[in-house]
Amino acid sequence: MKPVIFCLEDFEMHRFVLETHLNRLLQNKAEVRYFRSLGQLKASGSTCQLLISDLNVGDSKAENTAKFLLQYSEHTPVIIQSSDPILPEQLELQAPGRIQAAEKGGQGQRFKEAIEEFISKIAVT
Repeated sequence: MKPVIFCLEDFEMHRFVLETHLNRLLQNKAEVRYFRSLGQLKASGSTCQLLISDLNVGDSKAENTAKFLLQYSEHTPVIIQSSDPILPEQLELQAPGRIQAAEKGGQGQRFKEAIEEFISKIAVT
């Protein structure tokens, strides 16, 4: 069974770019499920092995999403892909090894390295 990755991204263009980069990086090694709102993600009742999240989504301000991500990272690794220059880095410092800050839309070296690290961990298990 493939590992499951949840992606929280409400903006269609960012979601498309993220999906494009994930398809290239994952090469069908994981199942990816997309959510447009924090409420939708919470209501799913499903679990995942990795959460990739934006901070600003339609139903949640960045600060509220950040609180949720800190709690979520206690049991699931989180990659924050955001254009916010400060908050993702702060969250990464608050939850080292559990939260990684990366470039928006999966477009950058930090995002690539975070996904490659995830793939290497699932390959071992």
